[in-house]
Amino acid sequence: MDNPGKRSDSGGDRAILVQNMFDRIAVRYELLNTVMTAGLHRVWNRKVIGAANLLPGDAVLDLACGTGSLSRDLAKRVGPTGRVLGIDFSKEMLRAAESRPRPNIEYRFGDATKLEGVPSGGFDAATIAYGARNIPDLDALFSEMSRAVRPGGSVVCLEIARPKNPVFSAFYGLWFDRIVPKVGGKISGDAKAYSYLPESVKEFVAAEDLAGIMERNGLQDVTYRIIAGGIITLHRGVRRF
Repeated sequence: MDNPGKRSDSGGDRAILVQNMFDRIAVRYELLNTVMTAGLHRVWNRKVIGAANLLPGDAVLDLACGTGSLSRDLAKRVGPTGRVLGIDFSKEMLRAAESRPRPNIEYRFGDATKLEGVPSGGFDAATIAYGARNIPDLDALFSEMSRAVRPGGSVVCLEIARPKNPVFSAFYGLWFDRIVPKVGGKISGDAKAYSYLPESVKEFVAAEDLAGIMERNGLQDVTYRIIAGGIITLHRGVRRF
């Protein structure tokens, strides 16, 4: 059986193609997120923050931070005495994030599966939103997230999923498979990028498999919630003491 933590399409060529795609759509990425989710992505950000059990003064690692939407919300939660480190592999996404600076956020270019310069146990929580499905080696991703947080620290993953409920599944098929590629392509000027979205969701591991990957990479008490009618999954685990 194939290892669900390391998908067969994990070649460097795909990574470069995805990286280039995010570079191309960075300027209008947040606008399109708002359009595609009807603004609900901000609600889902708050669920990530709640799952991370953050307190004022905490340090948070936000992987695949993109243009910084979640990073900024995390920074508000931890306050001026806390800090957020956002890491992404798209320089143009980071450029967009840095155009809206906050004193307690630092952005870095980097690989989420090989966190060079990130100390072990240096964070109270680590988060990733909408980025895990773009990373072929999920074992490496969650191993690094686990390493980066202190014992007892939280690791949280928010991701798009395909709903199983027939009603929501029908809506999903219409919205994500048909409307989103057309609207995304028109607004961004890059139809191929927004055709990638539904395809990447179809290829991603099942929620229960993702929980297993987290468990075998240093996390315990792993739980997940299926929200928004099954369109979103929210996983949480705690680094072993």
